[in-house]
Amino acid sequence: MQSIPSRHDGRKQRPHCIYCSLAGICGVTRLTDYCASKFAAVGFEECLRLELYDEGYTGIHSTVVCPFFINTGMFDGANSGIFAMLEPEYVADEIVASVLVNKEVVIIPSYFLILVILKTLAPAKMAFRMGTTFELDRAMHGFKGRQKTD
Repeated sequence: MQSIPSRHDGRKQRPHCIYCSLAGICGVTRLTDYCASKFAAVGFEECLRLELYDEGYTGIHSTVVCPFFINTGMFDGANSGIFAMLEPEYVADEIVASVLVNKEVVIIPSYFLILVILKTLAPAKMAFRMGTTFELDRAMHGFKGRQKTD
């Protein structure tokens, strides 16, 4: 815990941006390892933010970014259901705008926030049904990923 505050003592405060994924808030079939690492990153940022505040470092800000699938090739073949994949430029703009105002949690696109809230409040079976309704349970069935080039 000492490393982050000590890097900031006597200097202009800079924000910290932890880039995660919506898969760090909502699990995705066939992405267990990926989701586990993203859930860990989301939890790390939350605990870090709370500890910094508790220790009196109110000028050190962090932002955790949780976007939906981004059209970069990493998720080629993935089925985004009824939702369009995000363009990298849009995600970058949203991240910069959020960091500039010290937003703590950024869900991209923002309309996914309602699904995250419903998932949190709903019984597990209902949350599962939401995923199947929006076809997110089959998101990775056609997954190819970024293809290696020779």
